[in-house]
Amino acid sequence: RNGIYPLMNFAVSRPHALPRALSQPQEDPQKAKTPTPEPFDVETRKVVQMQCNMELNEDKSQWHLTLLLILEDKLHRQLSYDLLPTDNSKDLATELVHYGFIHEDDCEKLATFLENAFHKHRSQA
Repeated sequence: RNGIYPLMNFAVSRPHALPRALSQPQEDPQKAKTPTPEPFDVETRKVVQMQCNMELNEDKSQWHLTLLLILEDKLHRQLSYDLLPTDNSKDLATELVHYGFIHEDDCEKLATFLENAFHKHRSQA
């Protein structure tokens, strides 16, 4: 008699009203004006293996870096980046620590690894 969905006839005809708070808390105007930067997660696992691949883009004007990092818990992290002429290995490694991709203790090791990879691939080109 009521069709394929008989429970539809028992639905509430109007939505329930949600209770309102009596007063909204006032925000401190100083806090509202200065945005706080988002905190980044700190990587606690160390890198146990690194692999790097560099290729020239189609127009041969820019290098494309692909970095494969294997962490202590066997997690594989693959990162890719288009290198700028002003990029250097130390700044890239520091940036990876800042954004929580690698452990702080691995910064120097990764910077040295990237520097060697840059020299190797750029000398072959």
